[in-house]
Amino acid sequence: MCESFVIAVEPSARIKAVMATDPARLPQYLAALGLVTRRAVLVLVGGAGGLDARIGDALMRLFTALGGELDARGIAVIDGGTDAGVMARMGLARSRRQARFPLIGIAARGTVHWPGVPARADSAALEPHHSHLLLVPGECWGDESAWIRDSATALAAGAPTMTLAAGGGRITDQDIALSLAAGRRTLLLADTGGATDHWARNPHHQGLADGVAEVLTLSAALANPTQVLATLDSSA
Repeated sequence: MCESFVIAVEPSARIKAVMATDPARLPQYLAALGLVTRRAVLVLVGGAGGLDARIGDALMRLFTALGGELDARGIAVIDGGTDAGVMARMGLARSRRQARFPLIGIAARGTVHWPGVPARADSAALEPHHSHLLLVPGECWGDESAWIRDSATALAAGAPTMTLAAGGGRITDQDIALSLAAGRRTLLLADTGGATDHWARNPHHQGLADGVAEVLTLSAALANPTQVLATLDSSA
């Protein structure tokens, strides 16, 4: 039996969490978190600590604009759960909009810390505005990638899913590759730098060639945020 517990990231910020051990038990972990399945899922991957501040500000505006639609449609968002880069911007945008959509962080246990838990030198703090957290086995960055991919599939349970990528480095490159290999519609936000731009500017990458991946510039997404979720609709 899976049991959830609460992590007090800040005095006013508490995240419902589950410690996972076996990918085959993902439906049980999601149930222990109180998450309703058969819902659309957006997977967010991208830059963390190295995200350019200007890009981060633009993504913050985009995520804030998307918040109302995510709420209205009951779309769940899955990301890496740490207080950095795209994940921090999504958490803050959810808080500022007072949105209620599930924002689920999935992090390798050895890479994160929170109050009362010893912090490894290279570990990251949890983002305080996430609603749920799945802590998975692993000591290295990237150990969570397959869990993120599979959790989205389990949570959607046949409903549409998509991956949204912005910036990032080696781990984002891995996340994009896993998303495409799973046949998940993947939207690459061009002009955000790093791995995402590398994929977006190389039409010979598998995924771009077969139409599983799409490219949208950050400026175009800001001008019309509904274009982002159009990728989710096209996966139905």
